[in-house]
Amino acid sequence: MDTTLDAWHILQTVVQLGGFAPAAKQLNRSQSTISYAIGRLQEQLGLRLFEMHGRKARLTEVGRLLLADAEPILDGFHRLEQRARLMASGGASEVRLSVDCIFPEDRLFAALTAFSRAFPHVRTILRQGAFLSADTEFSLHKAQICITGLITRELFVKPILMIRLLAVVRRDHPLLSIRRRLSRSDLMQHMLVVIESLASGGLKHQPRHPAQSMLPVGSIESAIAAVRSGLCFGWLPEYRIQAELDSGDFVALPLTAGLTRELRLNLVCKELSASSSEVNALAELLGMSHAMEVI
Repeated sequence: MDTTLDAWHILQTVVQLGGFAPAAKQLNRSQSTISYAIGRLQEQLGLRLFEMHGRKARLTEVGRLLLADAEPILDGFHRLEQRARLMASGGASEVRLSVDCIFPEDRLFAALTAFSRAFPHVRTILRQGAFLSADTEFSLHKAQICITGLITRELFVKPILMIRLLAVVRRDHPLLSIRRRLSRSDLMQHMLVVIESLASGGLKHQPRHPAQSMLPVGSIESAIAAVRSGLCFGWLPEYRIQAELDSGDFVALPLTAGLTRELRLNLVCKELSASSSEVNALAELLGMSHAMEVI
């Protein structure tokens, strides 16, 4: 059995357009060529793929099942051809993006969805982590765009988001039994959850006093879960815990100073004028030209 992709593509086109004549026009071939290709495919398979209903040819049940199996292969081959043409024209076949895990995921995936629709043949490679170093992301992981709060060398840097952090505890935490505003020495008596990263070969973490008892975790989700357990307090992004604050499950600590902290996230990339249109488009969707927002 030596069926070809071309034969399956002809079959797919006949089905999509509803007949041999429109398929012949679409594929710029004669109707007899289309009929022969379909007949040859049926002969090679030893199966009837079409049956006639008046003047219309319709897929048999076997034909429908086989075409359903073939379509992912045909679509993948079509994407391969499109990507090859894109590379031949100087476009990017993939865009590598590194994003700090504190960046709102609804915004991230909304941007990626819009990008995928605009550039369906460009593959997006996403890497997420805490305290990402733009230097490392560009040099080691070959990122073309990085969203991070850490800047270590002069690149194109655009502040895009300021994130408010609140010191919070579960509503029954012992710190809330102190009937006054809390000082640093009060906090030092209780465990603090901190997000740490071993990326770039060195330990990076949230600001803390060196004598503070701490619980290191690797993600914001783990930090929230740790606070929810009642084990510790933590500085958490307000936008990520708004539901817990509204329900009263989490309570912001009444501090004597510094009730909130702010973390600035920057969009970092190499010189955009030298970047591909695909990289520029994704940077735009992530907020490159927007005013910095505080959440």
